[in-house]
Amino acid sequence: MIFDSDILIGVIILIVGMGYFTLSIVEHTNSYVDVVKTNILYDKASDQLKSLVSDGTLESAILLINNGYGPMAEELLKNRINLDHYILSIGNYIISEGNLNNMDTVIVSTIVVMNRTEGWYGVYGNESYLNITDEYFLSEDEAYNHLSLPKYSQYPYKRAIYYFRSSSPINITLICGG
Repeated sequence: MIFDSDILIGVIILIVGMGYFTLSIVEHTNSYVDVVKTNILYDKASDQLKSLVSDGTLESAILLINNGYGPMAEELLKNRINLDHYILSIGNYIISEGNLNNMDTVIVSTIVVMNRTEGWYGVYGNESYLNITDEYFLSEDEAYNHLSLPKYSQYPYKRAIYYFRSSSPINITLICGG
């Protein structure tokens, strides 16, 4: 026979068991949520850095920084990076936006080795796009003459930059917060 006290003890055991089960599920779910948020943030930062490297923006920025046009490179990169809180390190040159204090952060990094012939190059573009001519020139005047061709007329920014061959790799690090 089942007595009322047996049913009461069974219900108490079920309630306590369900409480432990619910607490366990909540703890695991919160851990998974943190992992998913971190993975999303990492993917955004990784994709951003990959985009900057693959379209030549970082190479152009490196040339500008090495030739004394750091603020111009910084403006270009800030217009290209679609993140609210980050620190971008190009060698010893630091560009930052927002505040990373008390935020979850991820770090993505790459190494850029510029493999170009030493000489004058034309850098052309606008406030959110910058590219380098494929060919090099023996003088600054030749580079500017090349940039005056009609195919470059739509670009408001044109500059002749001298590239001196350096085999040392440049470390690029993007720290992103979210």
